[in-house]
Amino acid sequence: MWLVGMMGAGKSTVGPALARRLHLRFIDTDAEIVRQAGRSIAEIFAQDGEPAFRERERGAVAAIAGRDAVVALGGGAIGSPAARERLARSGTLVYLRARPQTLLARLGDCRKRPLLCDVAPAERLARLRALLEERREAYESARITVDTDDLAAGDVAERVVDALEGASVGVSGRTARAREAGYSRRLEVALAERSYPIEIGVGTLSAAGSEIARRTGASRAVVVTEARIGRRYAGPLMRSLREAGVRAQRVDVPSGDATKNLRQVARLYEAFLDRGVDRGTAIVALGGGMVGDLAGFAAASFLRGLPFVQVPTTLLAMVDSSVGGKVGVNLPRGKNVVGAFHQPKLVWIDVATLHSLPARERAAGFAEVIKAAAIADPDFFERLERDVEGVLGLDPSLLVPVVERACAIKAGVVSRDEQESGERMLLNLGHTLGHAVETLTRYRKVLHGEAVAMGMVYAARRSESLGLAPAGTAERIADLVERSGLPVELPDFPRRAYLSAMRVDKKRRDSRIRYIVLREIGRAEAVPLTPAEILPARPRGRTAAKPRKRRRR
Repeated sequence: MWLVGMMGAGKSTVGPALARRLHLRFIDTDAEIVRQAGRSIAEIFAQDGEPAFRERERGAVAAIAGRDAVVALGGGAIGSPAARERLARSGTLVYLRARPQTLLARLGDCRKRPLLCDVAPAERLARLRALLEERREAYESARITVDTDDLAAGDVAERVVDALEGASVGVSGRTARAREAGYSRRLEVALAERSYPIEIGVGTLSAAGSEIARRTGASRAVVVTEARIGRRYAGPLMRSLREAGVRAQRVDVPSGDATKNLRQVARLYEAFLDRGVDRGTAIVALGGGMVGDLAGFAAASFLRGLPFVQVPTTLLAMVDSSVGGKVGVNLPRGKNVVGAFHQPKLVWIDVATLHSLPARERAAGFAEVIKAAAIADPDFFERLERDVEGVLGLDPSLLVPVVERACAIKAGVVSRDEQESGERMLLNLGHTLGHAVETLTRYRKVLHGEAVAMGMVYAARRSESLGLAPAGTAERIADLVERSGLPVELPDFPRRAYLSAMRVDKKRRDSRIRYIVLREIGRAEAVPLTPAEILPARPRGRTAAKPRKRRRR
């Protein structure tokens, strides 16, 4: 087994821990070179130069190849395609990955690191980033990738062992086991010749490539992602594409909903041109709802439409934004007011990616699950009331059926009303005021799901005050929202600010908005209301409502 990665990634500390678990010998090629040369690495670089060191490194690797051992390689040992091919033939390549800031903090005294010592301390982080970018393709060719940030050597070793066990089973074996355990599901969005599947599984990201190739017919793919998501998941996805015969390239976009704008779309167009994107190229969105919306809109409009695949990595994207073909961007005055309907060829959901998601973002995604149940399925809503903690704790026996049911609700609505001429409007429960909150906070302080949660609780209360929903409806909604760790009360912006924000709502017709209300849990409808009727003025002298007390269970 060959451990590769940047200096400071943890090869020399993880290697011994991993060797003990596998009952193998540990070998460090740098230590072998030092022993044979009788000089330090820094001295070899200074006296003989880097080419001479690389020649010694190749000799050490050749001498070790074939041994039953865990071997830590120097950071540049897999620089050439020929070297990578030789190493892959003689063992398993494992990439230990860490952020540049982590690497720099671990390295400390750089005197033993000649590639780092020849620049000023203030420039070392930039040097690490440049080296990492230079070697990225080589490192991402590894069969297994494990992130080492914030993990002890023993924990990293355990993750490598788990990955090795999964790799020995094989992709088809893992998929079969997941299906046998009830953790693999398949749905269909029925849109005649534009129908497409939603594949839901656990640990299936590395199996996506062949299905993407089959569904799109593409010979090339551009994976659009955020840097944080890409570090974790782009490697397995791109390897699976290459194994399926699809040439894969990657484009990173900035994180945050504030970057979902026309300026970033133009930058994506330029990136597509730089990479020679043509009609035989598929655009694959890897990330949350922002990435899916942005990449999808670019796919819909570049070369008048390219095949598009959603690989969501957040709960919100899995159950909502990845399904249905709505793609678009924000303007400063309104959310998602520029966009298109561009259905994906495939939605590939691996719920294992949720383990890297912060608790706040899991909760934000759960708001869309609550919404789906509230508009369409009272039994599903009761299941959420019973299992909310387990679902947010990512228990697969609870999580996979919940993701499946939420996707099924949206898929059914989309199949019956693709372009939001009627029933699909119901999916906007909570979105009228939720979008207003996002606009007023400039898409920065409040997550989309948090804004939807606040808007949904308000909509339930307004449904009761209009005499449309029975008493207690809003209390159940608010209680489940609060148990999910989501906010309940709208931010205290002036009423006139909310009214102004609602005037650019996409559901507006003349002076009225098709506002989504609840008749009861599981039944919603759209009613035409002016912004002033949605958010009536408080009676004079009335004070703002006090925060509600959470009910004990």
